[in-house]
Amino acid sequence: MSIELTLTGFVDLILRGGTFGILLLVIARLLLRSDFTVLCGTGILFGVTGLVEIILNAPPVIEMLAPASFFVLAFQQLHFISLWWFVLALFNDRFRWRAGHFWPIAVAVPLVAGASFAAGDWGWYFTAGLVVLNTTLLALIIHRALRNRASDLVDERRSFSLALAFSVPPFTLFVFIANLISIDAPLNSSLCLVYSVVYLVLALSFSIWLTNLKEGLFQRSGNNAPAAVSHNEMSAADRLELERVVKAMDDGLYLEPGLTIGGLADVLSIPEHRLRRLINGGLGYRNFAAFVNDYRVREAKRRLSDPQMAREQIIQHAFSLGYASLAPFNRAFRERVGVSPTEYREAALTSMAAE
Repeated sequence: MSIELTLTGFVDLILRGGTFGILLLVIARLLLRSDFTVLCGTGILFGVTGLVEIILNAPPVIEMLAPASFFVLAFQQLHFISLWWFVLALFNDRFRWRAGHFWPIAVAVPLVAGASFAAGDWGWYFTAGLVVLNTTLLALIIHRALRNRASDLVDERRSFSLALAFSVPPFTLFVFIANLISIDAPLNSSLCLVYSVVYLVLALSFSIWLTNLKEGLFQRSGNNAPAAVSHNEMSAADRLELERVVKAMDDGLYLEPGLTIGGLADVLSIPEHRLRRLINGGLGYRNFAAFVNDYRVREAKRRLSDPQMAREQIIQHAFSLGYASLAPFNRAFRERVGVSPTEYREAALTSMAAE
């Protein structure tokens, strides 16, 4: 089959080639990182599926393959799911793989198979199911990117969350839906050119934000503990303000229900932007909630080990430590200690009884 290369097609090919090269560079840099993390792995998966997307949406490939074929739909769906995984890992410093993270795969497999092979109207029903699934993932991605933005102490990640939430997911969903609509007719060459331009802009932006200029996005501390930071480079004024922050927390301010970075800034009369920098740069914390939870869990361990408080209900401890409900207390405690508060108290009191 011969394919005529028009001016639009030539420009499209150049743009796709540039995007392909940029994504390869990003993938290579992530692969070569000495501190390879889950975030790097999900970033690589998103980049690789992005490379496949560039190829699948090229006009010559669109002419040769049916957009609704199993192969094409499967890769498009994996690209969307990998974006969701990447966002989960990016905005959760304590991210660990769990069975619940794979539910989109379980839902997508039968939908992709049905959209590819089902006859008649059933194929469209399965296709509609894919659109609903991807729209749901889009909403979850935006929600996850913006949910903890107020308490995020990493300035690069806070600004990046806005760009990520309102650029990549909507565009990816738009491409996916446009391909489904074009099942019975090839995509317009001008629309393909628009895809190429946007792909290049997004890939170039990713290469800037996710590599040299934004190394802080990928830094993770070992064993879920904040990274050790030397105070030698801090000014005397910064060190004095940081001491005020630590003293206020040591004196029990962390027990205040609903404590936020803005609330702490008001209490200490420190501008919020400077307080973020102090806690992040001086103590190594990347999220204000993690900073507060470390204090609360440390106090919880003391209370749960106290024989005089052995009869107090766990939910009472949660409320007295500043939590609005039991679930976030249990989650924060288990993340840091490895067991639930109930299990920890039982082990601690049993050890005391044996002695």
